[in-house]
Amino acid sequence: MENLQLLAGAAVTDITPPLEVGLLTSAVKGEYASFTSVRQPLKARILVLKSAENQVAIVSMDLLSLNDTSVGGWDNFKQGLADQIDPENIILTYTHTHCAPESGAVSPLYMTEAFKTWLNSVQVKLKEAIHEACSVLKPCTIELTCQVLEGYSLQRRIKKNNVVVMSDSLQPIPPDLMDQQPIDKRVYAISFLNDRNAIATMVHASCHPVHEMCLRHVSSDFPGEMCQRLEENGSFGMPMFLNGAAGDVNPPTVSLGPEYSKQHGYAIAQLVENPRRKIYTGDSPFAFATCQQQFAIRNHSGVSNRADGIARISVIRIGRIALVFLPGEPFTATALQIENASPFEHTIITGFSENNIGYIPTAEAFRDGGYEVGPGKWSFIQEDADQIVQSISVGLLKELYQRA
Repeated sequence: MENLQLLAGAAVTDITPPLEVGLLTSAVKGEYASFTSVRQPLKARILVLKSAENQVAIVSMDLLSLNDTSVGGWDNFKQGLADQIDPENIILTYTHTHCAPESGAVSPLYMTEAFKTWLNSVQVKLKEAIHEACSVLKPCTIELTCQVLEGYSLQRRIKKNNVVVMSDSLQPIPPDLMDQQPIDKRVYAISFLNDRNAIATMVHASCHPVHEMCLRHVSSDFPGEMCQRLEENGSFGMPMFLNGAAGDVNPPTVSLGPEYSKQHGYAIAQLVENPRRKIYTGDSPFAFATCQQQFAIRNHSGVSNRADGIARISVIRIGRIALVFLPGEPFTATALQIENASPFEHTIITGFSENNIGYIPTAEAFRDGGYEVGPGKWSFIQEDADQIVQSISVGLLKELYQRA
């Protein structure tokens, strides 16, 4: 029975940058600006899961993204995190707060000495935190809850006079647009429990953290507010946020300020604190699979590094739950298609993971146009990438399902 026992350990480290390692102010123009203050520190939250045969670290960072260009070579960067865990078994994912450094090489910031020094410190801190999480592993079981959060997210690609516009251009949002499809308003919470005491609580929801976009202070936006609220509660161990397929999802209050981040974060935390019912309890089997795919880079995107087009997709199985980690910014429809094709009872899709490959628009989005289709450094991979990502993900899900 030893191979069925799941162990979990958690750690947190501060990755707040110096103010000169600034924020993205325009993806289209490739511009950044220094921060003027720190409203909230940025954190990296690490959860290590281990069985007799598998050991995986999930690293959730309060960052926009990282990619091959910005870290000076993806494989070398990941190798620098490895100690007790193989680099391919370390999954990096990002909350995608827009009040973090421009860390995806959209602007020239990544070439500055200040950025390189900060990134090196982040790498060291991540390695140390992963080591710490490995040192505190305890047997655990898991509990899964799922609820719906209304009023805090919407499908942001809105057709107006046969042209796709972003929802923030229509603020305040008319009520009828809040339910425009596709949209996924579910909030998942997975608690990792040792003798009923929480080691960590993984919270998953889908929305761009842009309540404070272009405000020149460091902030983890609503994911950080949610984590702080759950930390203050004291009953959830280490909280960590995983962002879903939010490539086409915004809050209705873009750039309106910290109070809206707090409201959104607290609303998610309240759902986690007051679950209506548990929908799954268990701990095994535990398994992991990963795959990578080289995508072609579209012309006129401004991206010249072919390695920026490598998609790394990972899937973790915990009993009847599957966690899928997708790179870049997938759309809601793509995630729902993967979920519907999955053999697992519960399939949770996380975006913004590993090497950032930019937006992954659907064929419909390419037909309709809009910001997300580019081409530019924010949207540069081949047009059928969403279908390939979907196919690879479903293949990995079926592989893990058949292993049991």
